[in-house]
Amino acid sequence: MEGNYFKYYKPSLIVPFILIVGTAISYLVALSIPKIFQVTGITYYQFPSSSVLLIGLLHWIDKSLWRYKPFKWLFRIDDFSGRYEGKLVYTYRDDTGQIQTGELDHIKTICQTGSKITMNSFTKDVDGNKSSVSVNKIMCVEKTRDDKHFRLIYSYRNKGSIEKGFPAHYGTEMIKFIKKGKHKMLTGEYFTNRIPYQTKGELKELYWKSKDISHDF
Repeated sequence: MEGNYFKYYKPSLIVPFILIVGTAISYLVALSIPKIFQVTGITYYQFPSSSVLLIGLLHWIDKSLWRYKPFKWLFRIDDFSGRYEGKLVYTYRDDTGQIQTGELDHIKTICQTGSKITMNSFTKDVDGNKSSVSVNKIMCVEKTRDDKHFRLIYSYRNKGSIEKGFPAHYGTEMIKFIKKGKHKMLTGEYFTNRIPYQTKGELKELYWKSKDISHDF
């Protein structure tokens, strides 16, 4: 679990929500679900406490309900989840000092809950072979300056590829999430600390394709 479970919630709404819903649950438990005791022959039962019910509701919101009204209004972020496909334009300086550049097919899958966003990324070379997978380690989500889109900034780790001679490395991506009606798209840039040469590049128009986040790796 990430350090701040409520970091994607709106503080001005989640605190009153917990207080009001918690109070309502406590009242209903006390009023409508009395304890049942019987002296002989039958054991008694007791319903869960109001705090347990509240925690259960928050867990349900986090895993499923966060996407739907009215619960989505508790969050300051959009629904980024799904599979995106587009192009990655890379640039690096090779061992001879020459700048090399190219373009590859790029795929991202975003798995999202109310408290966590997991970004998995990989590319395909001209032969269709998949690269090793990059998985985000830290995620920051903020509105763009014009307050119309979202920007996802995160570090990631790539385990590298022994077959291709690529060592494990870390990188940073700065992604803009653009939503127009039902259409979603990612654009942005990245850089890495790959050895013996660093790489950087651009992510071009990764369009949302489906809700399918099953991995190709």
